[in-house]
Amino acid sequence: MRFPKALYALAISSVVLFGCGDTGPIKIGFIAGLSGGDADTGNASLNALKLAASEVNKAGGIKGRTIEIIARDDQKDPKTALAAIREFDQLGITAVIGPIISSIGMAMLPVINELGIVTVSPTVSAAEFAGLHDYLFRINSTTRDNATAYARHNIEKGRKRIALALDGENEAFTESWYREFLLDFDKRNGRVVSKVWINTPETSIALAARHLLAEEPDAIVLITNAADSAKLAREIRKIDRNITLSAAEWAGSEQLIELGGDAVEGMELVQAYDRYSNDTKYKKFIDDYQQMFGTQPGYTSVLTYDAATILFAALDHQDPKQSLADAMITLPPQQGLQQDLIFDQFGDGNRNAYFVRIRDGKFIVE
Repeated sequence: MRFPKALYALAISSVVLFGCGDTGPIKIGFIAGLSGGDADTGNASLNALKLAASEVNKAGGIKGRTIEIIARDDQKDPKTALAAIREFDQLGITAVIGPIISSIGMAMLPVINELGIVTVSPTVSAAEFAGLHDYLFRINSTTRDNATAYARHNIEKGRKRIALALDGENEAFTESWYREFLLDFDKRNGRVVSKVWINTPETSIALAARHLLAEEPDAIVLITNAADSAKLAREIRKIDRNITLSAAEWAGSEQLIELGGDAVEGMELVQAYDRYSNDTKYKKFIDDYQQMFGTQPGYTSVLTYDAATILFAALDHQDPKQSLADAMITLPPQQGLQQDLIFDQFGDGNRNAYFVRIRDGKFIVE
């Protein structure tokens, strides 16, 4: 049973609501950052959802009903996100895809549970989300999985003194990532020699770069988004052309390469898929995405398409007397773009992990 007693009534009510609204389109809410300097991940995510919905609708919909997407920009602001969730509830949405960043997910969680809205995030990964009986389903691995992979990788490469940059605008993710990295790195006799926060009034990008290099680390890890990772890399390379740079998985969008240029050549990242896989299903997705939107999909596109795949399958398999949340966790594995998709009893998924290095402007699997 997925829900504790306090949530059981909400689970039952969600069955009734879905059963009563079985005509007209199935309304799917979408929430992510769709404006501002790093809106590429949110818009790439929305594009993938539009593609997945278009494919379902062309095939006749789900039980004869089409998918309608209602998208909202969270502006990376918790209050805006909460207002959007309450609006979705008033609009009678069936489920939500999003958000993209963990800090917004953390702010939304109490209201998601209060309203009993099944919410499938393609990317949130703070370890604090894992193992909870709630309405938030996660496609992505946790910060624990990824940060420990970075710790192990650096030790294997002989890098025992690491400097870290953390983004103050997504503290739920960066603090979780840092904590998990530090615990594992310390066990392996590594040392974090400095930690610098960015996107705070006190620290400019240029000042952060100087602080990161001050203790002469073996490598620098940027726990920041794509745009800020690119800016930091440029400032760091003005001082030291040879220092090894890594960026957390969050930074792995095409914007990192577009904005970073030569400064991000050689940078290492963990990614949740292989961009250059020859898998037939994945290649068709790439072609269809490019044809619909005229651009390459990013990592949020891949994870969102997988999130939509499993949500739509659960809606199709859902028994009239079954809550959508229970349909999600009892659903057999579904074929994703590069791996099988399944949720455990807590609604937690997991991803394959690939270490990549930027070479000639491409994310190449190591």
